[in-house]
Amino acid sequence: MTQPLEPGTYVIVNKIPCPTNERLAITYNGPDQPLTVNIRTDSSRQRWIVENKTRSLVPVDATDFQAVWDADCARTIRKYNFAWIIQPTNSGYTIQDDTGTAFWGVLDAVNNAPLVVGYDTGDEQHRWSFERVL
Repeated sequence: MTQPLEPGTYVIVNKIPCPTNERLAITYNGPDQPLTVNIRTDSSRQRWIVENKTRSLVPVDATDFQAVWDADCARTIRKYNFAWIIQPTNSGYTIQDDTGTAFWGVLDAVNNAPLVVGYDTGDEQHRWSFERVL
C-alpha cells in the first residue's frame, strides 16, 4: 500500500510509461491552459506544490495558480482553494475530486497528451507516483 502523501514539492508521474519507455510527468503550460503529461525532465514546469490543508496542487512556476477540473480536462486558474483528494492505493496514488467521481488520468500515454478528468478505470492510466523534489 502506498503511504499517505505529505505536503511538499513533487513531480507527479503517471504509472504507465510512454512507448519509448520514458516516464510522463504532469506539466504546467501557463495560466488557464490545459495540463499535459510530458516526458519527465528536471524542468520546474513539472514541479507541483502539494499544500497542507487544502490539498491544492500549485505549479512551482506560478504560485498564484492551482490545478482545477474543467469539463473533461485539468487546467490552471487563479487560486481559490480548490481541493483534490490524493488517495494512496496498492498501485500508486489517485487524484480525485471530493465526491470521488472525477479522477486525473491519461487516455494515451504519449508525450504531450492532455491530462483528462473522468471516471476511474481502475488501471494505471489513473495512477500516479509523487516524487519529492524539495
